[in-house]
Amino acid sequence: MDLNNIKQIKRLDPQGMLDIVYKWPEFIEDALNTNIKIPQQIQIQNQLINYQNKVENILICGMGGSAVSGDYLITYLENKINIPIFVRRNYSIPEFIDEQTLTILISYSGNTEETISCLIEAIQRNTMIVGIASGGKLLEFFSKNNLPYFKIPGGMQPRASFPLLLFPLLRILEEVGIYHLDNDVIKEIMKNIQAIREECKLDIPTSDNPAKTIAKSLYKKIPVIWSPYKCVGNRIKCQFNENSKIQAFCEEIPEFNHNHIVGWESYTEENPFVIFALRFPSEHPNVSLRFEISMEMIHNKVEIIEMSVKGSELLNQLIYATYMGDYVSIYLSILNNVDPNTVQSIDYLKHEMELRNQTQSNLFRTLDKLNL
Repeated sequence: MDLNNIKQIKRLDPQGMLDIVYKWPEFIEDALNTNIKIPQQIQIQNQLINYQNKVENILICGMGGSAVSGDYLITYLENKINIPIFVRRNYSIPEFIDEQTLTILISYSGNTEETISCLIEAIQRNTMIVGIASGGKLLEFFSKNNLPYFKIPGGMQPRASFPLLLFPLLRILEEVGIYHLDNDVIKEIMKNIQAIREECKLDIPTSDNPAKTIAKSLYKKIPVIWSPYKCVGNRIKCQFNENSKIQAFCEEIPEFNHNHIVGWESYTEENPFVIFALRFPSEHPNVSLRFEISMEMIHNKVEIIEMSVKGSELLNQLIYATYMGDYVSIYLSILNNVDPNTVQSIDYLKHEMELRNQTQSNLFRTLDKLNL
């Protein structure tokens, strides 16, 4: 497959995943310019939700592409605020969650059964709930009960909506007085991602396109992503899974120096892997040294591709790496001759869950009983 053949690429990407990724700067602007009003309190049947309570912890509930933004929030804010943040990818919420928890429920479709299940429990615990979705049962419930929510644009794959999920999270924290995103940070983010899309857009030939070049290097290989920030490595790993339809793995440094690195001892050059190393300006000096030593140890066993991340501030760097990773994964899907939009295995699983046990329908009925 020729990455310079625009007609072939458009044929393999009929829903326009590349067009959606191109719109990231506009998505970010829209999210940052959208206001959300937090009420003082809301009564849902016998449950009183008091939004004036002091926030002692933050819980983000979501699955797949809808949950990833929570991981980024933890990484970015862990040294900036003194309120713990947790991400929950399951049907239930932890026991410590109570009325002093800000619970943000994210479901791009608005119908994710695990997130709906967490919503029901969060209401029963009187937590301060806020929603982010494009529609579905989640927004229907929030709207009927006058609960605060962000409505984001629909019509795309959840994983493609990353900036539409991350920046509303930051806006919610700003609205409740927990964290304010500096305008200079926003300006640099916008400048960098606009530069990336001009370098990586469809009509830029492979010879001048860093995303196409990296995709060609990863072709017919199994990427092992090394990153000092697991949130980014995991996001790119998932994009390779869903967009490119390949297996991929993610390792966080320095943790992988205590396990993963040993696994290379039995490998020779005849292996299916390629190391995709993400290098950040903000990585700890000792992490930089660990990268150097680790690459020296295995350079004769596996190809290593380094991607230098840009940005003067951590959030900027995280988004830079993520945006590049999205472009790479889509171009890799084209090389693999597959549509980056479809996720047949996920669709099949959802269908079978409903068919065999009405898992989603039962949760919807439970939620309907809580409506005012």
